[in-house]
This record gives sequence, structure tokens and C-alpha cells, in this order.
Amino acid sequence: MWAGTRIVYAGVMTMTVGDFTELSLLVPQLLGADQATAIHALSNRLQGTGRIEDSLTFFQSALQRDYLSSSAIDGGVAFPHARGYGINRFSVALGLSKQGVHWRDGSQVNAVFLIGAPSAEAQLYLAVVSALTRQSRLGGWLTALMACNQPEELLGMLNKVSASGAGSITRLNGQASGQVA
Repeated sequence: MWAGTRIVYAGVMTMTVGDFTELSLLVPQLLGADQATAIHALSNRLQGTGRIEDSLTFFQSALQRDYLSSSAIDGGVAFPHARGYGINRFSVALGLSKQGVHWRDGSQVNAVFLIGAPSAEAQLYLAVVSALTRQSRLGGWLTALMACNQPEELLGMLNKVSASGAGSITRLNGQASGQVA
């Protein structure tokens, strides 16, 4: 089921990050004090929605990738991911932790975007991570995201982030670079 909002920019319709998630994958109060616990909890949600076949295999792959090269960036955001077989469709699960999740590299992470990408969708993965990285660096966006207390609010925020390779379109405070179709 398509959950996102289409954004029209220069006459071209784009997908939003919200198109790759659903309410049950958005966790405003993620429980878990460490990286492994956070990734495990979000992996279980991905399997529960049928987006991945085996949460344990997915979890191990995402955690191993992140141990080799941390996905945490400045500002308290991380983008762990797994690619390959057993991933039924491109998906984004989001967990927020106001107290912070301890990442193995020493970072304190408040927003964990766990991404599952089928092997053939590496470009989409790069476009989505790029859009979320740019968005998280915009003044006020991460603060607004962290203020969300309901999955519906999180989905509304993600519906405002373009997943196209052309860049991110933001609709904070009613201002946008495009128009909603």
C-alpha cells in the first residue's frame, strides 16, 4: 500500500521517503539502549509486515555492515542497512530515542533509519540515504522529527522528503520548493 505524498517538482512526480514505510514501521519511542537492540527491534517490525523474510538473517547482516563501517553521522542519526536476498521490497523503518542509543563507534543516536534494499535497488538506497542525510542537516528538521509522538506524525514528516536523486523537497512550516499533487 502506498502511504506517501507525491511531490511535483519541475513537472516531474517524485517519490517520498514515506512511500517506503508504513505506520507499524515507525516507532516514536524506540526501546533499547544499544545499537544491536535497536536494529533488532526494527528488524522484527520489518519481518512482521512481510517486507523481509527472516529478521534474524537481516539483523545479522545489518549489524555486521554497521560494525565494519558505522552508519552514524553527526547530529545523532544512523542509517544501518542490509541488501540482498530475503528482502521483499525496499523499506525504511524508523525508531526514535530521546535518551539516545549507544552506537558501537561511541556515537549517541536519536534517530535510527533501518533500510532494507533488494539487491537490484542499490541506486534507490543511495538516493534515500542521501535525501535523509541532507534533510537531517537542515536546521530544525531533526528537532521536529524528535518532537513526533505518533507514527502518523512521523509518516507526515517522511512524506515531505523527496526520495528522488534530484534532491530533497521540504515542507516545514508550510513552505516548499514544489507542490503536492
